[in-house]
Amino acid sequence: MTPSAHVAAAVEILDAILEGAASETCLGRWARRNRFAGSRDRAAIRDLVFDALRCRRSLSWMGGAKDGRGLMIGHLRRSKIGPGEVFTGTGYAPDPLSERVQNPATLDGKSYNT
Repeated sequence: MTPSAHVAAAVEILDAILEGAASETCLGRWARRNRFAGSRDRAAIRDLVFDALRCRRSLSWMGGAKDGRGLMIGHLRRSKIGPGEVFTGTGYAPDPLSERVQNPATLDGKSYNT
């Protein structure tokens, strides 16, 4: 799997967790539905999910939303990776970002520094 596919899977899992499902249950269900994913892929996705849950408030601010997509955008920005590089919509990558999300000058009226 590509890093973009890892992010897409993490978005899907985070959305289910944020709706109230248990994190381990969501990760297990995803792994059973996607048997093609190897152990390294599952570990990478698990790390993305748990990192996003640990840093939920700061990542949601950096990503501009409190859903899985916003958390992953925030994670990428914190990691100094342009979200537009990952959210391309090609292959198994998540859908592309809007212009406002891709190049924010400010979020909630506060300056944003990457």
